[in-house]
Amino acid sequence: MKTAEETTTSRPKFNGGWPEWFHHHGMKMSVVAPSSLNKPAVTIASNAAKVIIKEAFEGRPKEKREWFVNWEVARFRPYDEVVRGRRVFSSEELAAAFGITTDSGDHGQWLIDRYGGESAEQELYIRYGDFLNIPCPGTGNDGDPNVSIFITDEIRDAVFNLLEAAAKLISAN
Repeated sequence: MKTAEETTTSRPKFNGGWPEWFHHHGMKMSVVAPSSLNKPAVTIASNAAKVIIKEAFEGRPKEKREWFVNWEVARFRPYDEVVRGRRVFSSEELAAAFGITTDSGDHGQWLIDRYGGESAEQELYIRYGDFLNIPCPGTGNDGDPNVSIFITDEIRDAVFNLLEAAAKLISAN
């Protein structure tokens, strides 16, 4: 991962109050199921989208903890038209995506250069301030297969607590 000093930030073009690659429904996302010691997962949702972050590959060494980031974007509910996706994030990538750190992925600078952002990793996320898209920038219009999240303190804290709980489990073993 690149640090903030190694990453060049680029201000994206804005469409109203957010980057043009961000969909306005991302402003409605909130934590609906925070992590607990018994259930290390976080669910962030609105009426149009849902993101579930949970531990991936439970049998792997705890030092190399990775996370499934699953998302679903509703297209037309009466027909159950949805777009779903899943990517695997390292703990470092998850922290950077949700603005807990200012690191950026080794393969994210070209996304920042082209679309504007502060932190990015190809095929995982792009973030500018508190505006996050998973797994990539979009058009900002309906029909994009990616999910937008405006990172509130509640969302950032939920992801931070998930990562902290995982770190405590590592040190306890």
